[in-house]
Amino acid sequence: MAYKKLLFVCMGNSCSSPMAEVIMQNLMVKTSLYWEVDSAGLRTWNTGRRPHKRCLQILREHGLRSDHFCRQFTVNDFRYFDYVVAMDEAVYKELMLWGSDNRGNDCEVLLLSSFGKNGLPAFIDSLSPTHKLKNFRSAYYQIKECCKQLILSQKVDIVKYELPSTDEDDLYYANKEQQTPQDVVEPMPETSKHSGMFLLPTDVRSSGGLMSSSTDPSISKTSMPLCTPRTQRKLCQKCGQKFLAAL
Repeated sequence: MAYKKLLFVCMGNSCSSPMAEVIMQNLMVKTSLYWEVDSAGLRTWNTGRRPHKRCLQILREHGLRSDHFCRQFTVNDFRYFDYVVAMDEAVYKELMLWGSDNRGNDCEVLLLSSFGKNGLPAFIDSLSPTHKLKNFRSAYYQIKECCKQLILSQKVDIVKYELPSTDEDDLYYANKEQQTPQDVVEPMPETSKHSGMFLLPTDVRSSGGLMSSSTDPSISKTSMPLCTPRTQRKLCQKCGQKFLAAL
């Protein structure tokens, strides 16, 4: 899977682009895509500041947070990122004009609103510090939908992680209850905060060595810790669309 680097750009890097950055990062986690995502602004209005409070509030409503500090877009961003994604048409036109002489061969300037459902352009509310909270709330869902379509446009393999079913959990706890006290494995030795080495139990240290299942018959294979790991499944294009739509 190709590693991508995306940069969302708006005018001040205070409202729409940091929101898009966090939304895309969250989608990256849920789809197991390891892309680098950042945001910037064309102007220096908010350089060094945190995103606008309404932007942060909307993200908190959806269980998300931003550690971003606003910064200005530079010419080097054209050379570093694979995709520079404009949040509105005014920003897109300025980026295209600016990048005509500075853009690298591998960098592509995109307009986020062009990634609508069924290949049609979408509408994204323009955000500024003067807009009300309801505008930020509407823009969140609009940006999220366009980010989903942007992911699908890359023809990537989406991996879905599935937790064990209820039946597997029941089997896990049933086996755990059947274990005798002798079968229970002691927890992993604590790690010394100062030396970074394992602190062995007293009885093991006094014996001068480590006990293992191969040397101690009292430790059987059935006494090894039980676990119910997550399973992963690579989705086809159609299933990937359904999976993303449900996010």
